[in-house]
Formats: sequence, C-alpha cells, structure tokens
Amino acid sequence: MPHQSENRSADSSWTAGVTAIWILLSSWLTAGALILSFIGQLNRTGNAIVLFLGISGSLYGYNRLNGSLWFLKGVRWRRFKKLFPSLYLICASAALIGGAIHAPTNFDAFSYRIPRILHWLSSERWHWIGGTDPRMDFSATGFECLMLPGLSVFHTLRLAFLINVISYLLLPGLVFSVFTALGVKRSIAATWMWILPCASCFVMEAGSIGNDLIATVYVLAALLFALKAIQSGKPLDVILSVFSAALMTGTKASNLPLLLPVSICLLVVLFQHPRLIVTATLAAGVASVISFAPLAVANLRHTGDWAGAPDSLLKIKNPTIGLAGNTLLLASASLAPAVFPPADKVNQWFNDKLVHPPLQYIKDGFADFRFTHPQLASEENSGLGLGVSAALLLGLAGAIRHIQTSQLFTLGGAVGAGFWIALLVYMMKLGNCGAPRLIAPYYVGLIGLPLLLIRSGLTFTLPWWRWCSLILLLPIIPALLLNPARPLLPMTGIIEKLKANGINNGILSRMEIVYNVYANRSDAQRLVRELLPPDTASIGFAGTSDDSEYSFWLPLGTRTVREVAPALGEQLPDTRGFDAIVTSDWGCNDRFGITPEQLAEKIGWRIIGTTRIRIYASNPPAIWSVLCPEKPMIDP
Repeated sequence: MPHQSENRSADSSWTAGVTAIWILLSSWLTAGALILSFIGQLNRTGNAIVLFLGISGSLYGYNRLNGSLWFLKGVRWRRFKKLFPSLYLICASAALIGGAIHAPTNFDAFSYRIPRILHWLSSERWHWIGGTDPRMDFSATGFECLMLPGLSVFHTLRLAFLINVISYLLLPGLVFSVFTALGVKRSIAATWMWILPCASCFVMEAGSIGNDLIATVYVLAALLFALKAIQSGKPLDVILSVFSAALMTGTKASNLPLLLPVSICLLVVLFQHPRLIVTATLAAGVASVISFAPLAVANLRHTGDWAGAPDSLLKIKNPTIGLAGNTLLLASASLAPAVFPPADKVNQWFNDKLVHPPLQYIKDGFADFRFTHPQLASEENSGLGLGVSAALLLGLAGAIRHIQTSQLFTLGGAVGAGFWIALLVYMMKLGNCGAPRLIAPYYVGLIGLPLLLIRSGLTFTLPWWRWCSLILLLPIIPALLLNPARPLLPMTGIIEKLKANGINNGILSRMEIVYNVYANRSDAQRLVRELLPPDTASIGFAGTSDDSEYSFWLPLGTRTVREVAPALGEQLPDTRGFDAIVTSDWGCNDRFGITPEQLAEKIGWRIIGTTRIRIYASNPPAIWSVLCPEKPMIDP
C-alpha cells in the first residue's frame, strides 16, 4: 500500500507538471496571436517565431520537470493490464491513429472556425469579418489561436488533432488529482479516472478538432492549481489556476458559468493566504487578454450584445422551459449507447411528439429543441453515453449504505454544488440541441459530487459492478472503429466487396453515402475548385451559412476568398476585385433570391462549369456553379 501511495503521489506530481507546461503553452500561443494581430504581423513569419518559442519553452520545461525529453518516462505501463485502464488505452490509441491517418472533418470547424482563421491571416490581423455567418465574428477564439500557428506555418490542418490528443492524454491524471484533492476516496478516484474519459463526448473528440474536450482540461487544471495553492500558498499555483480559467472561457462562452466552482476554490486560497490577493489580481488582469473578455468587448461594440447575438433564437426567455428542454436532451443523451442502430427512428418518434402537448410547450419556447442521437457516437452529437451513466448509477445503487451527506459541507461539496449550479444557469439561459456536447466540461464536476458522497469504494471493486460497467462501456470501441469521420477499418473497400458479393440493401447504400461524404468533408468543394481557371487569385464565395469556404483557399497562401453578398441598398453584389464567384443553388437563393444562371445574367458574367456536391448525408447534393467575367472581344 505505501508503494501504491507513493506511485500515485508521483503520478499526481507528474500530471501537475505536464499540465502546467500545457497551460503555459496554450496561454503563450493565445496571447501570441493577439499580440501579432495588434502589431499587424499575424503572418507566417510572426507565427513561426511564436510557435518556435512556445515549443522550445515547453521542451525546456518538461526536461526540467522530468529529467528527460522522453515523455513516456512518466507512464506506468503495468496499470494498463487492468480492465478500465486497458479500455482507456484502446480509446486513446484509436484516437491517435484515427487523427493521424484522416484529415479533420469537424462540422463547426469547417463551417466557420477555420475560415475565420484564414480571413485573419489574409489581413495579418484579427478583424470583424461581418459576413452573413455571424459565428465567424462573435464565437470564442481560444481553440483557433492554438490551431493558427500550425495552419500558418505548415499550411496544413493535419497537425491540429494533436491539440485534443494531448488533452485526452492529460484527462485521467487530472481527474484523479482533482477528485482526490476534493475529498473523493483515492480508490474511487483511481477507478473513475479511467471510466470518465471513456464518455462518448470525450472519446469521439479526442482525435478531432472540436473545442469541448480541451475546455474540460482547462477547468480541471484551474481546480487542480487552486487546490494546490490552498496547501502550498505558492503564487505560481494561483497564476496557473487563473490562466486556466481564462483559457476555459476563451474557448467557448458557454463555459462562463464554470467560473463559479473555480472561484470557490480561489476564494478559499485568498482567505487562507491573504498575501496572494495582489498576485491573483495581477494574474486576472493579465489573463483577461486570453479570456473571452476581449471578444466580449468587440461583440458589444459591433452588435450591442456582449455575447454577440442579440436576436439569437438559442437564448431562452423562459427559464422553466430551458430547464425542461435541456433536462430531456441531457437525460436522453446520457442514456444513448455508443452504438445505437435505431437512433433515427427514436429521433423521429420524439420529434413527432414535439407538435403535441406537453412537449409542444417546450418547443414553442426552445427553438432548437430536437433530438439528434447518432447511430454511432459522434463528436457533434454525443454526451456522456449509456456506459458511463450506467456505471455511475449502478455504483451509487450498490453503495447506497455508504453515502454520507455530511460531505456536502466540505470544500469538495461546495465545488461539486458549484458545478450543478453552473449547469442550472446554462440550462436556463441557452437552448441548443447540442447541449450534451456543449456541457462536456461540466461532466467532471457533476459526476464528482455523487462520488464524493461515497465513503467506501467497496462497490467499485466488486466483480458484478466491474464486469457490468465494462460490458456497457465496450460499445465505444466499435464506435471508434466505424466512426465515419475517422474509420479505423477500410469501410469503403468493405462496402464495395459486400456489394460485389450481391449484398445490396438500404442500410449498405446509406453507409456508402455516409462514408463517402465524410471522406470528402475536409475538402468538400474540391470538384468546384478544380473548375476554376488556373490563374484565379481572388474568389467570391456565395454558399449557405453551413457551407465551408475552406476548399477555395487551397493551396493555402496562394488565394484569397471573400464573401459575396448584396451591396448596401442593392439586390446584387459588388463584383469588383473578384476573378471568379463560386455559389450553390441554395446559397444563391439565400443571398439573392435568384438562381446562379440569373445571377450570371444580371451581373454580366458567365457560368464556366457546374458540379454536384454532397456535404450532408441526409440531404441531396447541391449544384455548385463557377462564374467568371465575360472576356472582352479582341479585334483581329
């Protein structure tokens, strides 16, 4: 037992050290982007300098921490012979391999997060883009600041998945360190440090470029360093906690309520160590630069609303409706298995009920209230999932005799309650069908509170609980193997062989469409781009708000893309400065109320080519057209 205790103490120290380096690197890259933008040098050279200094500093820090640049030195491989650590190792390995062999396909990233980076780089500074997709302006920029140096310097997105892989590798150690520091029994924390990262929302984002997983690491880091500061009284721990909290808000504004549990810990620090008040105040002032605060100011200036969307339908006006709708969404996502073949039928059944009372009352006040469970766990639509939820419920049922409510009156209880209060604030304010994914950073505290109340870890060592939980968690593995975004099996080849053997049904046809759509999503409009004249340098984009303009920036550094919209007071766009315009039939109708053919006629241009592009497996292909100016006649 002393040996295990020493090992876990060493693990916690190693986790804290590596996390500190990650927080400092994230802070540096975020601040670096803002500094370069301020001086008008947000370009390849400026980002190369920032990236070089950041990586060099991180390697130096890790070398000082661990005595070796070989990062696997801190890993204790014997633990992975056990059930839950083995499951986590499989998930982490699959995420790493999937992210390495497949280009990113995250829907939100390609819709607005990557295009906004390219617009910034084109102008060598952050600026208010002001297009038809307001998300490119008002959404938090934290994750983009981490992607920006790699995209700028190496002209590729293929390295961006490492941000989430690193975050996923840090997750178990952070869960254990924070849970034990809050008062969860070490044996329980040692089990749940492997189970919680196997939640669908974490596993499926681990190899992607989604921005929910990294926020989970930030909130855990903020708590970890605040809790360490209570014991150590060191200014550095306070600084790291404040910086982590700032990064958390800078990643997504929906994380703002999570400042409550972090603030509870920091208040205890300042109460016990009053001399740190100045340090905390100065750290907060510096950290505000990497938080959501600068964007909130810009949003207020440009839209009159600090959140940037004054008329957003996602804002809940009736808190009761918000609580009811979000409760249904979160509960259903928490009970959805990672492999859920009847998901479409279940979604349809629920969504059909929304036009009838009592669900109709929720729908009327919750504009985006709909069920979107995927057939396979996905990075866009997954929450905790059945495996983690069932493991928790079974454990609580088995340990009912060992629950002590007196733990609610400890610091751990106050922090855990802070997470639940933060969730209530979120649920009363925001109505988004993606809630199960958006609250990913909340789950650690929501689960930590009931685990804190259990004063005996005996239930979690019983064979019946361990095997039941493992069986319920195992479907995450086939979900990873078959994940359309990053399949680890040659699904296209398998489908072709099945069809060649005479197997051809509706399910197989659907699978073929889905895998083909995801295989092309990282460069969805490639066929349209290939229609452009070779010397095209300036492109006008006229797609829908969900279409990505990324394909038209390729090869990166050689073209610029600007949005084509009706000129002020006019029905038609100002075409000056464009070598070509790319538009879909849907996008042209959305912007101008006419077809691409009619647009070409009205502006005096011609359509030089059309092609069909399928971006959504559930929608038919859209017709895309390339318009170019009429060439002047040359006299013989």
